[in-house]
Amino acid sequence: MAKAQPSYAVQWLADIEIPLANKFYRMHGFRGKAKRYEDCAVVRSEWGQVVACGYLRRYQAFKLLAGVAVAPEHQGLGVARQLLTVLVERFDRDTYTFPYIHLAPFYLSLGYERVTADALAEPVGDLYRSYLNQGRDILAMVYRC
Repeated sequence: MAKAQPSYAVQWLADIEIPLANKFYRMHGFRGKAKRYEDCAVVRSEWGQVVACGYLRRYQAFKLLAGVAVAPEHQGLGVARQLLTVLVERFDRDTYTFPYIHLAPFYLSLGYERVTADALAEPVGDLYRSYLNQGRDILAMVYRC
């Protein structure tokens, strides 16, 4: 008999619920830190446990998809794709992300395109270069769907 696949539900967090996202990041050792008034979504397991999170940080001229993380025991089950399918509802043509290089094929499959640092507008490029200077193995991508 085949093992049943776990079921998940994606939901937007209200401002008052943002600490749930940050608790998830701390529990799993992820860098993310969502702020109140940011669009933040989580994926919950069938038992209500937060197993993934991501948010959109708004800057004056662009949005940055950040903090996309899935609990290790739920990776490889399509959880990140479910999360981003909901987050994309609030994307526009000025939505960027700086994923780790090994995640490029995943983001390409979601409608992102790779962008060279030289092609980035000043505020996005400055932020991207600051992350690179921290030693992060990332690339710049922009949403195009």
